[in-house]
Amino acid sequence: MIDRPKSLDRDDAIGIERAEDGWHLTVYVADVAAGVTPGSSLDREAFKRRRTEYRGSWALHTMLPRQVEARLTLAEERPCATIAIRMHVHPDGAVGHVDIERATVRGLAALGHAEAADAVADRGHPLHEVVREAAAVSEVLLARRRRQGALALYDLLSGWATNEDGVVVRLASFERTVGYKIVQECMIAANTALASWAAERDLPLLFRNHSAARVAAPRQTLLDDLDLAFADGSAARLEALRERTLMTLKAAEYAPFMGGHWGLNLPGYVHATSPLRRYADLVVQQVITSHLDGDGSPHDADGLLAIAESLNTGARQDRDAERESRKSSAHSSARRGAAATSADYTGLDAPAFHALLKRGCKEDIAGGPLVTETARRAAAGKLTSLELQLVLLVAGGPGWEPARSACLDVVAAAPETAVSILSVHAQVNGLPPVEFTVQTIGQTPNTVFYAQASWPAGESPVQGARRSAPTKKAARHQAALSVLAQLAALPDPSLDLAQPVPGATQRPAVPDVAAAEDGRSPISVLNEYQQTGIITGLRFSTNGEGPSHLPTFTCTAEATHDGEAVRASAAASTKAAAKTAAAADLLERVDTARASRAN
Repeated sequence: MIDRPKSLDRDDAIGIERAEDGWHLTVYVADVAAGVTPGSSLDREAFKRRRTEYRGSWALHTMLPRQVEARLTLAEERPCATIAIRMHVHPDGAVGHVDIERATVRGLAALGHAEAADAVADRGHPLHEVVREAAAVSEVLLARRRRQGALALYDLLSGWATNEDGVVVRLASFERTVGYKIVQECMIAANTALASWAAERDLPLLFRNHSAARVAAPRQTLLDDLDLAFADGSAARLEALRERTLMTLKAAEYAPFMGGHWGLNLPGYVHATSPLRRYADLVVQQVITSHLDGDGSPHDADGLLAIAESLNTGARQDRDAERESRKSSAHSSARRGAAATSADYTGLDAPAFHALLKRGCKEDIAGGPLVTETARRAAAGKLTSLELQLVLLVAGGPGWEPARSACLDVVAAAPETAVSILSVHAQVNGLPPVEFTVQTIGQTPNTVFYAQASWPAGESPVQGARRSAPTKKAARHQAALSVLAQLAALPDPSLDLAQPVPGATQRPAVPDVAAAEDGRSPISVLNEYQQTGIITGLRFSTNGEGPSHLPTFTCTAEATHDGEAVRASAAASTKAAAKTAAAADLLERVDTARASRAN
């Protein structure tokens, strides 16, 4: 038995024997159904509690009363009644013949996870042979699951792993040994084998069904991302992947039918190895033992459905409560950090600093250390477009002025950033995009472009200064910088980068194609160019990087014009914004080339 240190509710044990063609693996499960009759007051109380709740290695609330738990738990000092799930595991990890039967087990040995690891390493340990074989079979089971497409990885050194649903989880300190892997792989094998055994006999159980959201990445993409993240070992990258898997992989639920398990990539799966701790496992065992005894199932189809719906509802409520608790705790911690008057945030990683900055900007909490660190990170180029947007367009009050001025100085030094900030602001607030009007004066090579940006949101649109530059893109950047300064209520640092051309003919002002009034985007214009043969081979490619809550997408747009390759790239916080910006840049390059050839 491998379990938490000093565990009082040991409901499974592993027996392993090497065979000529693999292993004989048996998972023994405490016969809890023998002591909890369906419909009894004890059964009703277990149904109401649903599961044992833990904090670390200690149980806060048990599903069964302590005295009942003590009577039914597996123990070293006495013979124990169990349900034995016997499997033949081949050298490639495939599970062959499966047999389910009642068995009385004697001579059980209890180990903690660390003790199991010691037994594997120490040839003189009395349990070395059996635990070593258990470790070996866990490796072949894991390898088989991986080959079959299961989302399964362990990094016991850093303490990260995937659970049975494929979600990246952080392991408790006592679990970070080979003992954890042995238990996980053997229990998954037993639950899988039991699901198949029941399906072959058309025996309705509470199956554990799992699916992915429609926005989830393809399985192979997620597998590749898991491999890269675990190989990299970066805590920030693993945490980002954890958030992503939580968002895109739905929570598994119980049902009285086999609906498949996406994370494990299996046709059927059950929970059966923890009947002392989970009510679903107890119900499965009640059905199995009745079948073994030749009796009818104690739970009909309607009863199983009602139990499944109740357990699923309770699990959703638990997740919602935990999410709200974490959110409240995180917000409180961020508020305290944002308001601190004595702190050093220079060593804070990007996600933790973003949480402080977001809370400080949204609630106008301008603690001196936070404002100072914000200005420092801005000057060092370490703030994202979203964070610059928070400081310039969300934060207020005199306490934030040093950081706001520092951020605008940074944008003025790289005015193309202003376009990204305005785009982020529009997206997070559901506002229309900034509009540009562009005029062209003179002929190549003395052309001067004039651009003016306006913000159409609200009853009083904000308009920036009209700015000039030798290229349309540079003029747009300065115009965007000007309207950003207006929105931020800060002095306008934008500049005219070109001198007027004396006597030059001025072309009428027209809306920029990146924000045309008729709704055309630069992507649409490029597609039109391709259809009319102005360009050929138009293609876009996008790559993403950074954590899930602060992504950066880089889009590259390519085409061929007049026999020459034209290429442009742009980065933004969303794929759509990056693609639009890259298309606008490519369109400008194509139009410039067309004008040059026309002249």
